[in-house]
Amino acid sequence: MSAETFFQGERLLQAGELAAAEAAFRDLVDAMPGHVAAWRCYAETLQRQGRIDETIAATRRANSVEADHISEIGAFLLFHGDHARAETCFERALSLDPDCLSAHWLLGELHSRHDARDRALTHYRRCLEIAPDRTGPAYMIAALGAEDSPERAPDDYVTAFFDWYADHFDAHLTQRLNYTGPDQVADALRACRPNEVEHALDLGCGTGLAGVAARDLARHWTGVDLSPAMLARANSTGVYDRLIEGDLLTVLRELPDGSIDAALAADVFVYIGALDQLFAEVSRVLVPAGVFVATFETAPPEVTWELCESGRYRHGEAYLRRVAADAGLGQLSVSARTLREEYGEPVASLLATFTRTS
Repeated sequence: MSAETFFQGERLLQAGELAAAEAAFRDLVDAMPGHVAAWRCYAETLQRQGRIDETIAATRRANSVEADHISEIGAFLLFHGDHARAETCFERALSLDPDCLSAHWLLGELHSRHDARDRALTHYRRCLEIAPDRTGPAYMIAALGAEDSPERAPDDYVTAFFDWYADHFDAHLTQRLNYTGPDQVADALRACRPNEVEHALDLGCGTGLAGVAARDLARHWTGVDLSPAMLARANSTGVYDRLIEGDLLTVLRELPDGSIDAALAADVFVYIGALDQLFAEVSRVLVPAGVFVATFETAPPEVTWELCESGRYRHGEAYLRRVAADAGLGQLSVSARTLREEYGEPVASLLATFTRTS
């Protein structure tokens, strides 16, 4: 129907039947606001009728829609490592629409990856000017050291990112980043609980990679995540008896004392800096001698936690040991690992196994 309407509008425009062409293109852009060609033709019908202000508005909308499309192509290229062509796309998008939010955001990410801090900050600050209600730009400005670091990433930033990432998540992590966190977490749980436990909790379950890797180690699995799109993918694995949408601390506070035999957290705490309250809640919901297995990116020894330019948190080993002890969690093991790569380089990480001692 959209193609038929478009070609009908074109025929009417060529025949000089401007009012009918305008109606056809207006119907089309109302039904399909992302149809660039329809916006261009709609602007032409207005221009040919001498309606200058409306022509300018329609042309701006066409530019905005086309810029968004070009930025999406750039995002795909960036996602697959073609940074030069991605940057060309983003700059082209901004030439059409200087307020293209996605192009500014992704140029911020691209420049931060290449240590062009000032250029990245320029684009993140422009994002804030365009959309002051968005929390992501302020968060990344803090990650680049231009503001104080928050104790955790904003929920809406994490949700939006992983909703967008969900369809590509598994393949990107395992094929491009060589991510082995789920298997290593499952192996750590298997080493200390080789026999099946009753209830396991997968914190920040994502698409369910850790649950799939450890599915034989618990009779009942509960997964928690902020992203509805990720939870939909996790549900398709058939591993989880229950999936809960929400932030970890809120969900943990709603669980009964001593209701969980094992808790896993693979690549989750890279979005949380201060861990005191969360560890305390994990300890509370674990049964006596219950197990908690988690991964972390490694901070320098003198650091408790820090927000890095990547927008991910790193934690110091001494800090993890202290927070765990304060929460009533004794350490079974904390070991240096490589769980993933970034730009072809291994990311220094920790795999920790704790048990509830009190």
